[in-house]
Amino acid sequence: MSQPVSYNLRLEEVPALLDLCYEMRLKGYERCTPHLIGPPGIGKSTIVQEWSQRKAEELGLEWHDYDELSPQDVDRILQEPDKHFIFADKRLTNMDPTDFGIPRDVTINGKKFIRYLPMDLAILLHYCAGVLFLDEFSNEGRPNMIANSYRLCRDYKMGDVSFSKNVLVIAASNSPETSEIVNRIPVPLRDRFMFIEVEPPSIEAWAEWMDKTYGPDSWDRAVLAYLKWKPSDFLANYTETSADTGWVPPATPRGWSYTALAFKMLKTDGNLRRMIAKGKLGSVGEMFCSFLENKVPEFDELVKHPEVIRGFNIEQKYLVALTIAEAIRRDEKNAKKAYPVMKYIAKIDDREMINVTFFLLPREGRTALFRAVNGDPEIRDVMAATGRALI
Repeated sequence: MSQPVSYNLRLEEVPALLDLCYEMRLKGYERCTPHLIGPPGIGKSTIVQEWSQRKAEELGLEWHDYDELSPQDVDRILQEPDKHFIFADKRLTNMDPTDFGIPRDVTINGKKFIRYLPMDLAILLHYCAGVLFLDEFSNEGRPNMIANSYRLCRDYKMGDVSFSKNVLVIAASNSPETSEIVNRIPVPLRDRFMFIEVEPPSIEAWAEWMDKTYGPDSWDRAVLAYLKWKPSDFLANYTETSADTGWVPPATPRGWSYTALAFKMLKTDGNLRRMIAKGKLGSVGEMFCSFLENKVPEFDELVKHPEVIRGFNIEQKYLVALTIAEAIRRDEKNAKKAYPVMKYIAKIDDREMINVTFFLLPREGRTALFRAVNGDPEIRDVMAATGRALI
């Protein structure tokens, strides 16, 4: 009997694994359910949903979130099931055994039988392509629901209704150190999973996802500057301890996303910002607000008087890099205007500031700034000395 496999995978690498599992499913190979294990808030659910949407698009199918379907929608889909892709995000802890089929007395040829009337989801996944995502899987401990999960993950059945070969079952659980509500999965059921220990996305991948999902002007990029300054706070304080009060949140990519969006929407600074940051990120949120309290000149003032940088602390230097990057992001013509301040940074040989400035820019902005300063050997030599590809 094969043994469960466990290894670390970056969140942004998960779609390639799901592609493979889906292709093996289509070929009728032995069933194996990918099971993502990782801290809460790193994007496990999001990456699965986005993958399902991309897969539906590749197959030329109309994607649906099962939880948003009305009975009329279900009837319409079942008229042409081969044109639709169903995504169902379910938690076993929110389900009941009757969700897998309601017993009904029926009489056939004068004999009485019990027939189970399946829920709409079972019928949809029988006829349509799709994904059944079982989130927080290891939180379930009821024996009757564990028995039903065998059918889902081992047999690809909900009750007595089998799933289409175009359906993939995916599970996810919080890692044991991040949750006290983790139940042991029986060994025979473990054998039906491929356990993947998922790491958080890189900060760069997270920023790209924020730009793609919400737009580059919809979130506060000071968050990105802070995370570049202190990357260990991207995922922090997420393990449960005996001293945990039960209401202090960890700092997670999900919390940073919310904070970045909320800060952009707020028109003024003040106590509300600090409350939001602390409410979503805990003690890390307080440190982030303290970081923002460091004041630096506006972009035009920096261009006129770049020498003010010399006396700045490390937090202020990161905010200077953010100020330059934001000016260029708003208008690429500011790349040429930034030349005096970039030359001064090169003169004092502050390679970290140059590195951070390029890091905070999108690819087009990096190219514009590189072209604007590349003609100066002093700046070019310092950039080369950072040992990093800037484009």
